[in-house]
Amino acid sequence: MSDGERIIETLEAELAKSRAETRAAFETRAYMYAYIYEELETALGRDTAIEHMKRAIYRRGLEVGRKYRSAVEKADLIEVGSIFCTGSPCRGELFEPGIEESSEGHIVLRMTSCPLAETWKSMGLPGDEVDTLCDIAAAVDEGTFAGAGLDLEFLSRIGAGTERCLLNLALPTDE
Repeated sequence: MSDGERIIETLEAELAKSRAETRAAFETRAYMYAYIYEELETALGRDTAIEHMKRAIYRRGLEVGRKYRSAVEKADLIEVGSIFCTGSPCRGELFEPGIEESSEGHIVLRMTSCPLAETWKSMGLPGDEVDTLCDIAAAVDEGTFAGAGLDLEFLSRIGAGTERCLLNLALPTDE
């Protein structure tokens, strides 16, 4: 094996390790959301637990939304979609993002995989609990796109039993 081949092999191994570590971090995030929700639900009740978790997660989303602002200010939703897809962890391998459709003033983004929902399902949580946790986790997306200055509507979510998440983003209207 040549030095070049050894270097490539080493880099590929490091990349595979990094991807596995990233997936593990998302699995840990999923476990933490589930455990924190369980504790808060026991202490505060279901609705209050959901409300508190969503508010905290939404705040993080507001910070993330900054990276989209320039594209939104230019009303360039294709650029928003590009930032969404290229910024997805592990070059998109975890969430498998893409642009479903686009037209003047709106874009639909998709994800066909979710390590959070996969982890909750592997924990043996019932479907309604997975859906609740997906609703909580989606607060980061709600905050992200609100922080960017966009209106967000979830058309579907993997946790609700569909094969993909669809996020409809629209430029705000002057109503």
